[in-house]
Amino acid sequence: MTLDQREKAIREPALCEQLPVRDYLDDVVVRTDGSFVAGYELRGLTSYFATDEGRNRGKLMLEALLRSIPEQSMRVQFRYEVVEDLGGLLNQYVSNLRTTHPETCELDDVRIDRWRAKEAASHYRRPLLHVYFIWNPVVHRRLTGKPLKPTGDVFSLSARKCIERTRQEHEDLLAEFESLLQGVETALQAAELGARRLSDDDLFIEAKRALNPLRADELPYRREGHLEFRSAREQIADVSILDETDNYINVDGILYTFVSLKELPDATFPGTLRELTALDFPVVVNAQLTIPDQAKVLKAYKSRLRKMQAAQRDSNGGLKVNVEAQVAEGQLFKVQQDIISSSVKTARLSLVIGARTSHPAVTVSELEQAERTIENRRQQLLYAIARMNGAKAVAETLAKRRLFFSSLPAMGEADKRDQDLLTTNAADLLPVEMPWQGTPRSPLFLVETPYRQLIPFSLFDASLSDANMLVMAKSGGGKTFMVQQFLLMAARDNPLISIIERGDSYRPLVDLMGGRMVAMSLDSDQTINPWDLAEGQREPSKDQVAFLKNLTRHMLGDSGSQDTELLDNLITEAILRTYKRAAIRPSNPIPTFSDLRDELAQWRDEEKNQRVTDEAQLAAIKLRSWTGEKGVYSKLFDRPTTISLDNPWLFFNVEQLSDDPRLETAMSLLIAHATAQRASGAAGRRSITVLDECWFLLDSPVLAPEVVQLFRTARKRNASVWGISQTAEDFVGTESSPRIHGAGIVKNSSTKIIGQQPGDMSALRDHLHLNDTALNEIKHFSAPVKGKCADALLVIGEKAETTHTIRMSPTPVDYWIMTTYARERVYRSWWLEQNKGLTQIEAYRQLGDAFPFGLADLDLLPEELSGEVAKGARSV
Repeated sequence: MTLDQREKAIREPALCEQLPVRDYLDDVVVRTDGSFVAGYELRGLTSYFATDEGRNRGKLMLEALLRSIPEQSMRVQFRYEVVEDLGGLLNQYVSNLRTTHPETCELDDVRIDRWRAKEAASHYRRPLLHVYFIWNPVVHRRLTGKPLKPTGDVFSLSARKCIERTRQEHEDLLAEFESLLQGVETALQAAELGARRLSDDDLFIEAKRALNPLRADELPYRREGHLEFRSAREQIADVSILDETDNYINVDGILYTFVSLKELPDATFPGTLRELTALDFPVVVNAQLTIPDQAKVLKAYKSRLRKMQAAQRDSNGGLKVNVEAQVAEGQLFKVQQDIISSSVKTARLSLVIGARTSHPAVTVSELEQAERTIENRRQQLLYAIARMNGAKAVAETLAKRRLFFSSLPAMGEADKRDQDLLTTNAADLLPVEMPWQGTPRSPLFLVETPYRQLIPFSLFDASLSDANMLVMAKSGGGKTFMVQQFLLMAARDNPLISIIERGDSYRPLVDLMGGRMVAMSLDSDQTINPWDLAEGQREPSKDQVAFLKNLTRHMLGDSGSQDTELLDNLITEAILRTYKRAAIRPSNPIPTFSDLRDELAQWRDEEKNQRVTDEAQLAAIKLRSWTGEKGVYSKLFDRPTTISLDNPWLFFNVEQLSDDPRLETAMSLLIAHATAQRASGAAGRRSITVLDECWFLLDSPVLAPEVVQLFRTARKRNASVWGISQTAEDFVGTESSPRIHGAGIVKNSSTKIIGQQPGDMSALRDHLHLNDTALNEIKHFSAPVKGKCADALLVIGEKAETTHTIRMSPTPVDYWIMTTYARERVYRSWWLEQNKGLTQIEAYRQLGDAFPFGLADLDLLPEELSGEVAKGARSV
């Protein structure tokens, strides 16, 4: 190396030499100054839909964490970063495919291709939150009166020599650091931040990712195996600083800019930094906090207070007007009161926010465009901070490189941007608020959000108490569209899907999936025998007996008697006798309602009670309309089962039964019961039963408990029941006409999806326990944009932490399969008829290519004006 090269290396050191990292080992980072760093990945505080009380509770617990930090010797670095990728979410989603059904796989490929295209275009945002505890053992030992004794030569010009330690010294200091972390971890747990300790490999990979955010490098830290030694920071640094101007720093074509907080807000509150987390470009919020020596701070405040008091006196000791000194005196007096009278501490907080471009600039034109982009983003940062209750930020011009390095994971250091404030205010200025992250362990569904996220979710996740779901939205609010979208994604898991509806909205979907469609009517030959037993059973279970008893009571109607216990006991005993009598028959051991009617007609009471005999014979007479050749309803209930329940997709249309409410209610519940039970014999196979606009089931006082039981026992059968209706009142009723059994359904449905809801929302507040923040979000939902998206509120349980706004955005192919818009339904039928030579999926694909956003925003097409479409649809 020549002298000129040596001088240049000193003036412009390599990037890796500027990283304050010595090594990664024992789940910590060893800094070049000998400090230890432990890192944690945080779930954060999910308080988007929390009440004021909930936010304040989270703030108090976070403040307790700050007060538990050792004074002077520990620096805490909160690092919130927004990146424009999905991590490994799509790969995880693809790996969970459990079906070989060709249409399901093809539709899934279309959705995945669309998500990948959006990810490549930097559409999605993924928030990351980490906290790093940087502990200086030298300062800590000096404060405790046990200073570290230098070993070897005291004086050395070598930086490496200055931090050299023996293995024993390292382990002793590490043990002391770990003991301090025990208290910190307890505080993190109490604050409900969802902390996970990072290993040394995790810390290494996170540092590499932050330094080069556009490259997914998962190569771990290699400590051995090289022909020559490569330090940790050499392995981290795979980028170079290409240029540095007053406005930005260029790192491998990515431009970075930084602003720092200069003036604190006039007042702070939980969620103060939400303006920053809502920005729609990559951002890094780096907050560093230290707790200074409280005795020295209090002494300094007293000195400043005396100065402010002196500033309000003239040379003769008289009072004079000095507004600035008077205001400062009041503030200093209050701060000292807070410190002395409570456990509040003073803190020093540095808040630096960085923004970067999304793509590397390679050519001159790309660099010019990137310069304009980074300038716009810097101005957005400044204005976002200005909206934070009077705060003020300044753009960094000279210290960009130093702030860039200190914003990297585990590399925080003093940056001369500290602000003095109390821990109560510091807790509000820490970037710990995060959106709900879904159920990352089980990505059955992937749903978008208005915040440009793609989050995984599964009804069958182990964290949920049940897999049931309620969907509520006004007519035209997109509820059927959302349910079909969920069903298409759930089909990847190869479940047994059953749908009960008044109408044929699901028919195109079921037809494409090769499912079976059954139109139930009095003239049809389709029968489901309610007396069927599950595969392998020889005797009815208690649930089966209870179901048949309630169904029989519904068939008998209201007897007007106040004492129903006698009839209940009679029917239950008759059902058991009927099963025993039928089991003797070699040809058909499964009974029907005719067998029950005969049993009741020939009833002989053991105690020869005439009243019991009269009740039995009366019940037999009432069953005539449901049984025998002359029974009006006998084709539906009084024959062996003729419907095969083996098809993965079953769709029952009960619209033709709506003229007879008693018949419709009995048949709908029978179908729901039979389809929910069909997964019992399928080992490990899930089932989904959809009850669309079937709230009328709750009108029957006899069958309503069976509906509740259907929801209650679904989890035991590895099943999920979905209830779809327009309002919450359809389930729970109103104050004047409550449905007492609806509350049981709501309590046994952990997941609720609520779309556009006009008018009174008291049922949502009283029964779903939504707070004003969530209700206000629902009120602001607009009507679905046909062909593009529909917004809804996803509520899991009753916690604000698991409440989030989702946006269902279909692919063009999915949209044409699921649309219920009248004009598009007619055009779809005509299109499929015109393209009978193609497979259905290919016909839908071409239709989606021709009209990717549907027809709602288009004028009438020539084929529609000519009447060809309407004529062709009628012929179909």
